[in-house]
Amino acid sequence: MTYFEIDKKELLKGLGLMQGIAGRKTTLPILSHIFMEWKKNSLFLTGTDLETGVQEELNATVHEEGKASVSSKKLYEIVRELQDEVIHIQKRENHWIHLKSGKSVFNLAGLDPDEYPSLPAWQQTPFSTVPTRVMKEMIEKTAFAASNEESRYHLNGILFIAHKIGGKEFLRMVATDGHRLSLIDREGQVIPGIEKGVIVPKKGVIEIKRIMGDKDEEEEMEISFDNTHAFFKMGKSLMVVRLIEGEFPEYEQVIPKNNDKKVNIKKETLHRSLRRVSTMASERAEGIKLSLKKNIMELSSFHHDFGDAKEEVDIHYDGPSIEIGFNARYLIEALQSFDDDGILMELRDDGNPGILRSETTSTPSHQLSIIMPMKI
Repeated sequence: MTYFEIDKKELLKGLGLMQGIAGRKTTLPILSHIFMEWKKNSLFLTGTDLETGVQEELNATVHEEGKASVSSKKLYEIVRELQDEVIHIQKRENHWIHLKSGKSVFNLAGLDPDEYPSLPAWQQTPFSTVPTRVMKEMIEKTAFAASNEESRYHLNGILFIAHKIGGKEFLRMVATDGHRLSLIDREGQVIPGIEKGVIVPKKGVIEIKRIMGDKDEEEEMEISFDNTHAFFKMGKSLMVVRLIEGEFPEYEQVIPKNNDKKVNIKKETLHRSLRRVSTMASERAEGIKLSLKKNIMELSSFHHDFGDAKEEVDIHYDGPSIEIGFNARYLIEALQSFDDDGILMELRDDGNPGILRSETTSTPSHQLSIIMPMKI
């Protein structure tokens, strides 16, 4: 009879990583399962929704090798509630598993593990290393701008592309939903195979960030791309994400070149003001008007049912008076992606996109956000 023993904390950690992928509502019952394989002194857990797959290697005491496929959610719920530290799992006939911990005993129904979809092969692919800290930062500064609309599938992801500036090589990540765009460059992060760019789905990128959450930020992450998939290795975790087919928009053409009105402003001041004034913005359009004159920005919003709001903020601005409308949430999310408190806002007129940059932008950490204006 094939069985193994594993520490509760170790199993709970692995099952926790699976929950975002396996266990989602699906028409294929086996996709709500995790694939368990125990061999040598390891338990391998695999979860997939056919778009994103994750495999985790856990320490276990294996008495006889075996494999099983059981409900990800149910096993997680059981293990989370167990009191005893050691869990004994045994494979039974009909693909069931028998789980014992202290005085608790569970028999859990399973499906044929041989029917479980296998992850794409990755052993042959050369990997490049990127610090986990850098990848996490780049995801946080771009993912919010990717689209959630199913009809614009090619915008549901983040573009990873190799980029050269002044003879130096950069990893560039770009996301846009057609109304806003976020871009970041990091010097020296070279990944072969992305010279023309690859689009990694937002859902997969968010899962990568979640897995990175319990890793040491000083660790290196290994990344590789083939024609159809992206592979991310972090310690004993492997993540495989199916790339989005299609053309990413010509994003460089969207970056305004003639925004001659420069506004210097403190991030926290503008952020807090936007949050207050946007309470009166209409829920559907979330529109807020910015009125600029010498060293003053007035923020205003109007709600048909509730009333209006107005607030003045001190800025450094020397140009002519200008009024422009933006989606308040887009502005807030863009501001939150910057680390520095000094923000440079570049505007042209009320019909052209605005740009946000850090006041201290330097080439190695180039970052910008673009937001389309709206009529208010």
